[in-house]
Amino acid sequence: MGTERWRSAVEDFEGHLKELDWTHQTPSRRAILEAFLQLATEHGFNSVSMRMIAKEMAIKAPSLYAHFPEGRDEIVAESLRWHFYLFATALLDELRDVSDPKDGWHRMVHLTRQVQLPESNLWDLLVATDQFVHFLPPALREELDAWVDLYEALYRAAAQDMGYGPSVQQVKLVMTVLEGANRWVMWDGRPKSLTASVQMANTATLALLELVR
Repeated sequence: MGTERWRSAVEDFEGHLKELDWTHQTPSRRAILEAFLQLATEHGFNSVSMRMIAKEMAIKAPSLYAHFPEGRDEIVAESLRWHFYLFATALLDELRDVSDPKDGWHRMVHLTRQVQLPESNLWDLLVATDQFVHFLPPALREELDAWVDLYEALYRAAAQDMGYGPSVQQVKLVMTVLEGANRWVMWDGRPKSLTASVQMANTATLALLELVR
């Protein structure tokens, strides 16, 4: 079992993270983004207005424009960027010192964020919806596509180094299973229950690799 592709993919992922500049992301901006994600998760993306966000933040709606001059569209775009950045940072913390691609696969196929953080489902839904109706700005779409490509490259590299081959279809199947975790994970809120689901996810995703080997 090799490790070169896996190590290279992790380095590329980490390198992209280091290129991002978040110096503008003040505590107030982060709080607004988190409020938007929570409201969108609870009420639906299209239902969240600037007035609703302001009410959640206990401020006046015009005050939001001091942080996001372009209004709701800027909040949506930045929330997508910020959410994936947090996801990527947490993932990289798990992977940075992992040299074994099989161990890396197990760490990636961890359902904590998919199951415990509903905004992950919202992110997946918005990105999937944009593929059909193209409501996101082109520059943002390109940025998100680049993120997804780097993320999927981690799975492809691990699969290749484990001997499964470079099939893109393999990774697409795995992503579908993981992104839909909330529809099949029988989690009762206890860590033990989630651990059992993670083990099932690892077994299922490796079986998918075998299907198109």
